[in-house]
Amino acid sequence: LLAAQGSEVPLGVTSIGPDRLKVAGFIRCIDRKVGKYEFTMHAPAEGEDAKDAATEFELVGETENAESIVRCYPATGRTHQIRVHLLHLGYPIANDSCYGGELRDDFTLPLIPHVRQEAHCEAPEPVKDAAEVTMHPSGIFLHALNYSLPDGSSFTCQAPAWAEAAKP
Repeated sequence: LLAAQGSEVPLGVTSIGPDRLKVAGFIRCIDRKVGKYEFTMHAPAEGEDAKDAATEFELVGETENAESIVRCYPATGRTHQIRVHLLHLGYPIANDSCYGGELRDDFTLPLIPHVRQEAHCEAPEPVKDAAEVTMHPSGIFLHALNYSLPDGSSFTCQAPAWAEAAKP
């Protein structure tokens, strides 16, 4: 996937097939207030809130807008794991502004207010001007096609229209 883009492979990423990558390392919380996480290769120090995380990604195809559609196979279930791993690869999820994705106009999603807050700020200042608030489509372009529970039960649903638009 990355070789086709001419990119260097980031730390913690291994190729496991022509269209398949594995990201493995640790995910740590960098801001509890806004629930922001980041990828690191460093094992957590004593008392540090970081957990091992691994996800495999398989390229399904691209949309007409040159956006990639990938299948994600998380080996662990950490908070924001897929979002953090895709950002680490340099391919953030569409409409996921918290993790580097560009906001998109999508008439199928309801509009919600959005105020940009940076995770590195100690305490965000209150919104003073209505112009600071923008409306954007809710939801990120991440969809659980199938998931299984430890008791053996599973859930499967249809892929959304945007995922069906991929060309192999």
